[in-house]
Amino acid sequence: MSDRVTMERPAPAGAARGRSAREEARTGLYVHVPFCATRCSYCDFSSGALSAAAVERYLVALEREIALRAQLAGSLAFTSVFFGGGTPSALSSRHFRRVWRALSAAFTIAPGAEITLEANPESVRPALLDAWAEAGVNRLSMGAQSFVPEELEALGRIHSAERPAAAFAEARAHGFRRLSLDLMFGFPGHTPERWRHTVETALALEPEHLSAYCFIPEPGTPLGNAVLSNRQALPTAEEQAGSYESLAGWIEPAGYAAYETSNFCRVGGEARHNLVYWLRRPYAGLGPSAHGLLNGERYGNHYALERWAAALEAGVPCEAERERGDDRAIALEVMMLGLRLADGLDRRDYAQHAWAAVERRYAAAFGHALATGRLEATAHGVRIRRAHAFLADDVIAWIEARADRAPAGPRGAGEERAGSTSNASAERTFSTPRGAARGLTVAGNTP
Repeated sequence: MSDRVTMERPAPAGAARGRSAREEARTGLYVHVPFCATRCSYCDFSSGALSAAAVERYLVALEREIALRAQLAGSLAFTSVFFGGGTPSALSSRHFRRVWRALSAAFTIAPGAEITLEANPESVRPALLDAWAEAGVNRLSMGAQSFVPEELEALGRIHSAERPAAAFAEARAHGFRRLSLDLMFGFPGHTPERWRHTVETALALEPEHLSAYCFIPEPGTPLGNAVLSNRQALPTAEEQAGSYESLAGWIEPAGYAAYETSNFCRVGGEARHNLVYWLRRPYAGLGPSAHGLLNGERYGNHYALERWAAALEAGVPCEAERERGDDRAIALEVMMLGLRLADGLDRRDYAQHAWAAVERRYAAAFGHALATGRLEATAHGVRIRRAHAFLADDVIAWIEARADRAPAGPRGAGEERAGSTSNASAERTFSTPRGAARGLTVAGNTP
């Protein structure tokens, strides 16, 4: 990006707090575990019932995919590994050890790599904690979603409101020092009072990292169908935005700050694996519905366990899609992913050819966004203004739509400023990755 666009304004104090994390997030390895004890009412991820036969079929197919992807990964040393799902903690300690042996034999895991495992609170047990620690897992991400019993029931969660605290205590006792909690807001029946109780309860557990996702009604899920058919109502958009703003106000005094639209941490607590995705760095995805970006080519595996495993058993590709992006696609991905980060786009994070593609595509659009208050300049790029963080997807869509237009002159008296009703959602020409999604084409497997 040219100096004319960024204006080379110094970043404010504290803006570089996540710089070391961005530099450490170099390559990621994602493993999708497609099993759950029960499916939550809002979930559309690839998951199914747990059975001995299904697990064995999954493990054999996974071992085959590991062998194939290891050839493509070559000499890459992975700086993060993430077990997502589904529910990785649904695997027995014996099965988890089998997966880890196959991974560590085929791939190079960098010394000091961040190794994360998603765990549901009800499945955290001493035998599993021992197996995870033995493998080198050093970060646990637990899905709490809410600490209100009525909300947990509505969301289809099978743990009690008290269980996350017990799981945290057990994990701490086993030496886990990096713990994360997932929370959800903006779903039917959600209220500011309940949200405050959930956040305060989460803070009492002192996680190093928090993720907070606004509910999205997914077709084909019980809760999503109820909303889409008007049998249940969501809080208004203003109420959802208010929940997001309240969250920041409650957690910042406790030392947490946003480093991505839906992710918050204390100093040094950034999920390096998250950053691999948002910074468009190489990652391998394994398992049904997993996505990857290797050697400049994106791929997405078949969504269903049956189809993914059948392909590997037949010796045919297990991908449903594969694409090598041109400069325009690369620029789009860099822009839409990087602008979700609180520190925004930073030219130091990208190869010269990728940054040049961003400049060619978006320099004029960034100029308009700066002039209309959607973006602000930093020392090495641009970022979305904090006031618009909850509307990041709308800002990103506006920039993409602006880049598609013929070059225009400086903002005139009639051009809208950020937040005007003429611009709210009408120009949402694409969707940026949902924070919890693991099967989206662009971001892939986001923890």
